Amino acid sequence: MTDDSAGTIGPLQPIYQDIDFDGDSLPSAIVQDDGVLVPVRKICEALGLDPKYQLQRLREHDVLVIGLREIRIPIENRLRVVAAIQHRYIPFWLATVTPHQVSDAMRPKLVRYQRELVDVLAAIYSPQLAPDLPLAAEPTLSALSRQMADLLLEFRLARAAAVEHQRDLTEHEQRIVDLENVVETMQREFAVYVPITPAQQEFIARSIKQIAQRYKKQTGKDLFGQLFAEFCKTHGTPRYDELPSNKYEAAVAWIQAKARQLLPDDPDAVPPMQHSVL
Repeated sequence: MTDDSAGTIGPLQPIYQDIDFDGDSLPSAIVQDDGVLVPVRKICEALGLDPKYQLQRLREHDVLVIGLREIRIPIENRLRVVAAIQHRYIPFWLATVTPHQVSDAMRPKLVRYQRELVDVLAAIYSPQLAPDLPLAAEPTLSALSRQMADLLLEFRLARAAAVEHQRDLTEHEQRIVDLENVVETMQREFAVYVPITPAQQEFIARSIKQIAQRYKKQTGKDLFGQLFAEFCKTHGTPRYDELPSNKYEAAVAWIQAKARQLLPDDPDAVPPMQHSVL
């Protein structure tokens, strides 16, 4: 496996043991902090499934791929590297298998399991808080069914509380975002009325003056007044000190563009911009 999302086993030495899988003994590895891992091929062989096709399905499934691993496990008296799946993902995997794909002997068991799963999932996710599970006629099984119903109800209540808590967190986060947007909007509106700083005024005035002086030195033509008038007209301000702060960046870009236009071969046409000016 090369999919990073599937993960790999860490350096801890796993514990090997066989587990019972519906009457079949399958090799497994118990890895600290990763649970019981069972070879995918062995499960497929027990069910009569095509291992290659099923492994491809597992790798392409957004949820099941999370449970995939590569492990070294003893098979036929040799340590082999195989694809394995975490034990807790096996029930969900079986729920995705089409019954006609398994062997004739396993098909009734798989169908029964999937029918039971329908009831369990309905009990967990249906709108009814405590839906009734079908009760068996045999007293012991009936008692177990009621116990299962009570556990599912407890799970539903816990899940509902967790969802509500997450909803509260989401609403709180959204309120923060809304407040940040309000602050940003107010800052933009405030910038329309607040003029640029004295340092910014000085930089603009010095830049236009320097462009005019260097242009006059090259051509003999004085265009300071023309530059000043064009600057004020472009940015809608009668003087440097009345330029709104939200137009400062555009003003600097205009000065730099004008310098490239009038003095294309002069890298020092505009004085260096100090960060403190900004």
